[in-house]
Amino acid sequence: MGNKPYNSISMLIKGGIMSTEIERFKALLDEHHIWPTEYLFKFVILAEQIEELKYILLEEDLSIKPSKNGKYVSVSLEKVFNSSHEVILIYEKAWTIKGIISL
Repeated sequence: MGNKPYNSISMLIKGGIMSTEIERFKALLDEHHIWPTEYLFKFVILAEQIEELKYILLEEDLSIKPSKNGKYVSVSLEKVFNSSHEVILIYEKAWTIKGIISL
């Protein structure tokens, strides 16, 4: 099935994320994917935060697109992950960036 068991992962982090929500998200990932599989991350951040996200993702093959006014950037990463746990670890690290939007 698709790579998006939720319409937006950001719905999980409004007001802070709880362990039960992470477990529910993990269960949905496992239900919708056969591991290992390719998974697509999409984030929107302030342009000035791009280096912080690059450090977290540790990938050279990122797709980075600036917004029309240059204030924001859209960052995409698609790669093979071995488990839902690996995917969730990326989200948890990314959520440390203030104001990040996960699509």
